[in-house]
Amino acid sequence: MGDLYILNTRCKLTDKIRETFEKAGFKVKVSTDSGVSDENLKGANGFTAVCIFVNKCIKPEQVEILKENGNKLILHCSAGFDNSPTEELKAAGISAARVPSYSPGSIAEYAVTQIMALAKNTHMSYVMTKNADFEITNMQCLLLENKTCGVIGTGLIGKKCTMKISGLVEKVLCFDVYPDNEWIKTIPNASYADMDTVLKNSDFISIHVPLLPQTHHLINEEAFAKMKNDVVLVNTSRGEIVHIPSLIKALEAKKLWGVALDVFEGEKKYIFHDKSKAGFRDDPDLARLAQFEHVILSSHIAFYTDQAVDQITAKTIENYMGFVGKGTKDEKAFIC
Repeated sequence: MGDLYILNTRCKLTDKIRETFEKAGFKVKVSTDSGVSDENLKGANGFTAVCIFVNKCIKPEQVEILKENGNKLILHCSAGFDNSPTEELKAAGISAARVPSYSPGSIAEYAVTQIMALAKNTHMSYVMTKNADFEITNMQCLLLENKTCGVIGTGLIGKKCTMKISGLVEKVLCFDVYPDNEWIKTIPNASYADMDTVLKNSDFISIHVPLLPQTHHLINEEAFAKMKNDVVLVNTSRGEIVHIPSLIKALEAKKLWGVALDVFEGEKKYIFHDKSKAGFRDDPDLARLAQFEHVILSSHIAFYTDQAVDQITAKTIENYMGFVGKGTKDEKAFIC
């Protein structure tokens, strides 16, 4: 019997969580295989909780394995929990908890960094000068201070992004289904607007919405058609928000100045892995996307800072302690 079985995150989070739980006297095991195969899940036999990160996905049919294992709790070390089947877990009597928020500033900073990188052609300059190419014919940049940035979604991360980018641009247009009209007053050059207004008037767009049925493929062909020419698009929320075929079509039509995707549809088999030998041979859309010079793909690393790892770990062990009766249970952190 044990306390925590960690599905290896393939990042420093695994070591931090393991060390913290062991220091508190709990028995921990880390999976040797980083995947979520049936065999790997069977390794959690006898453990109270299974810890899972965003690069892992438990399928509905695998819940029976968890039940046979005697697992009682799924600990999501992330805010999102769409990578485990909530209804099936609930039916099996297995609880699930998440980390509602962790270092929103980390993700917001990454979004602003990518806007700057694309606007200033930093990524292009880096590659060219490595080869002693200092030509500037195609290196003209965008000035930020006379531009408008659109922020779609003003939860904790969207708010942080708005605050950080507001000092760099002339105006920030925000959209949220539930606008925070008191908060927006604290940023002089920011205001709420409807979605169409944000899309039509923004030079930069940063996405910060959760993945819900109504946000799935929110940025599609219709949305791209409404955007200004030479727009910069950044997504650090969930990959499925942006419809990849529509994005490719917009890029081929030279609609966009640049795109940065820290998340993308179909990312789970790529993120935190070295797939350089196989490349994108099984994903023609991603292969095409990677060919564009002004597209930056990254490995779901916007969250990955020292502060975020500390905060995720602290909340994860707090959730476990609350579940086993050794601490106060934060009901808001429990999904089921």
